[in-house]
Parts: sequence; C-alpha cells; structure tokens
Amino acid sequence: MSLLRTAKQSALAAAAATGAFSIVRASRWRTARLLILCYHGISKEDEHEWNPGLYIPQAKFRRRMELLRAGGYNVLPLDEAVRLLEAGHLPPRSVAITFDDGAHDFYALAYPVLKEFGYPSTVYLTTYYCLNQLPVFDVVSSYILWKGHAPNWKETARSLYNQVRKDGLDASQKDALAEDLARRHNVDYQHIRDSRILYLMTPAEVREIAQNNVSIELHTHRHRTPRERSLFEREIVDNRNEITAITGVNPTHFCYPSGDYAPEFFVWLRELGVKSATTCVTGLATPAANPYELPRLLDVDTLSDTEVEGWLTGISAFLSGRPHS
Repeated sequence: MSLLRTAKQSALAAAAATGAFSIVRASRWRTARLLILCYHGISKEDEHEWNPGLYIPQAKFRRRMELLRAGGYNVLPLDEAVRLLEAGHLPPRSVAITFDDGAHDFYALAYPVLKEFGYPSTVYLTTYYCLNQLPVFDVVSSYILWKGHAPNWKETARSLYNQVRKDGLDASQKDALAEDLARRHNVDYQHIRDSRILYLMTPAEVREIAQNNVSIELHTHRHRTPRERSLFEREIVDNRNEITAITGVNPTHFCYPSGDYAPEFFVWLRELGVKSATTCVTGLATPAANPYELPRLLDVDTLSDTEVEGWLTGISAFLSGRPHS
C-alpha cells in the first residue's frame, strides 16, 4: 500500500506540475460533481498523534481552507449543495465542508478559521454527550491508554468498549471508570476535563454556531446505528428532538456514525423526512448518486496538501479507479 500511495503521490505531483490540476478543476466533468469534505476533530494538544485518522492540527486545517480559496472553489451550505447536485445545477468547483460528532474542538479551533474564511459548514451532531458534559468515553478511554503507554492499547480499548456496552453503564459510571483508568496509567484526567479534550460542544455553543453559518444536522443521539428499525428510528427521533430544542431548526440531513450503514436504512431515513445521508466512502458525488449514500473525502493528518488538492480538482477520482463515484 505504501508503494501504491507513493506512485499516486508522484502522479499527482506530475499532474500539478503540468497544469492538469487546473484543467480538470475547470472542466465540465468537475462542475457536475460535488466534493464533500469530512472532518472529525481539530487537535487541542496531541490528539493527531494518538489518532491521525480522526484528528488534524489547526495549522493544517487552515492550509486546507487556503487551498479552497486559492483554487476558487465554491464552498456551499450542505442543503444547497445537495439540492443543486440533484438538480444538476452545481456551480463550478463545488465543495461542502462537514464535521462529524460536534466536538468542542470544532467550536474552539475550526469555527474561528471557518469564520475567517467566510465558509459555511455543517456539523453532524450526536446529542447524548452534548447534553451530558463529560469526556466521550469510547474515545477518551483509548486516548488515556495511548497516553499512558499501555501495551496493546488499541486492543485493550476495544475490549473495554465492548465490556462497557455489555454492562450497560451510564455516562457517570463510564466517567468514573475513565477517571480510574487515567489514575492507574498516570494520566492527568483533571487536565482532560479542564481542557475539554474529547468533549462535545454544550447546547449553548451549538446554539451560537447555528446562528452563524453552521448547519446542525443528524448523527444519531447515541452514536450508533442499530439494525432493528424501531431502535434505529428512536436514534433519529431522539437526535432530531434534541437538535430542534437547541437550535429551533428541524435537521433534515444525516451522517452515518463511523460510516456504518446498511441498505435498509435508506427507506427508513426517507420515511423520517431525511433528505440526504453521507458515508465515509471516498469519492465525488454526482447527480445520479443515491442521496442516502453520498461519498465524502475524510481529510486526516496523514494526507498531504497535494493529495487533498487531487480530490478537490477531481484528478484523484481517476487515480483511485472511481471517476464516476
């Protein structure tokens, strides 16, 4: 895989040097397509070192926004982007910016950059930990084990997650477990709390950004996608009710938590009044795309600016073998 990536990076560098980036970016082919950027977190400290597949430093995020400005991309609100995509009327070089989960680092670090550039964005908010202001257990336990240099920390974190789900612990019980885990691994849990690392935004913070060019959309209440219809619908309804109570706006777009979805969800979402759903599948969306299976580009710390620009222009779709995604 490293050899394949090296070959793709060389191809992208050559494309940039020969002007191919500019040609494809301005093409009718690219105009017909929407690139939805996906982010999870902006590092407050060392989160990108712990999980480079989810976190990106603020300086790198700013560079991505500079790429959008330098390339003349049209950054659209998600609802407008989906509507124009389906109608086949996208403006040239269309992009939408999305963030999953609703972490506090969005409010502290991404939101100021987006305001600086004047770009609209979407936050897919999972609401349980928004209402329960504690570190999100599933990720903070993994972070603690990594930071405490626990052997086989990934496997231990996965086993702990499964055990907690099996035991049905509530938020306060999980927080007590995380605090004990931090103590046993000599990690400063109070610092995590004080810094609000791996917290979600408060309802007041969500309300503020919702009034300032950020749309708040569905991501389930408990960050899960059960296969039983009644449980799945409960996740959407609970999530929608909480978001509406916070923002006063009814959310109509959805993102599958952890990219986990099944075809039966498409009908369920449509009947719940959801207009679109995004995945973690990499690609550009076309007017023919299933609106409940929209691809995105997960922008992470391990991607270079050239690799991201390859997807912004559209060239990377050909290198990946998915030019029609």
